[in-house]
Amino acid sequence: MKKRMLGVGLLGLMACSQGSGNVTFTTYGEDFIEKEIPAEDFEDGWTVKYSKFLVTLGELKVADHGGEVAAESAGAKVFDVHKPGPVTVVRFSALPAADWDEVSYAIAPSASAEAGNVSAADVNLLKANGWSVYMEGTATKGAVTKRFAWGFPSNTLYEHCEHPDLGEGLTVPNGGEETVQLTIHGDHLFFDDLQSPDAKMRFDALAAADKLGISGADGEVTLEELAQVDLTELPAGQYGTGGAANVRNLRDFVTALVRTVGHFRGEGECSPRVR
Repeated sequence: MKKRMLGVGLLGLMACSQGSGNVTFTTYGEDFIEKEIPAEDFEDGWTVKYSKFLVTLGELKVADHGGEVAAESAGAKVFDVHKPGPVTVVRFSALPAADWDEVSYAIAPSASAEAGNVSAADVNLLKANGWSVYMEGTATKGAVTKRFAWGFPSNTLYEHCEHPDLGEGLTVPNGGEETVQLTIHGDHLFFDDLQSPDAKMRFDALAAADKLGISGADGEVTLEELAQVDLTELPAGQYGTGGAANVRNLRDFVTALVRTVGHFRGEGECSPRVR
């Protein structure tokens, strides 16, 4: 027999015949977002520093392959993962103590999103533009610095999350607490291939777009300027699409990369489904 427990914005299921435990989901941008991506990690020697990295997280679900749902949260919150973390996203209490092999979450625009660790102005910025991800930062090489401020309406469900060492999903400990991190990878925005596991980080082509765009070379790389750069104009062996459809210019390319920023427990992977 199972008993339904309704909490604030979430639904939990507790089995009468077994013990129970708690699960806390956190989010974290790691050093690459909180501090910097150093020049030695870029193939072409740039250093990237974020000053803001907003993500809208929601639709958290803990379930099993059979379709039984242990807990879910339909609401969404906005987090700035440039701020020191990890920070709590949601806590589920009194879940059945068992292995739950299906964990999923979404990064998607939300008209009803609430503030996580951000200001009301940050939340309103995403809502007003229909964005789920927004970042500001600088890229520097030698005496050259380029600014960027990019927002994306990406609607992505991250399903079947698993970690190479810990396996699929999570385990609710009997009488204990499990903490699960939804990790955001800010380095992915600068990869030079959409499919290859050997993709390199580059910024030269993005920096060069500044002089090609609508406003000219003003020190800021805009998405509108990236849209002017056809992928066929770039060096051979860089910016491979792996057969991805409708990726023709650098704006398309970076937009596709944004859908890969969501991870699980550090280097764990989920299957991103674009909606």
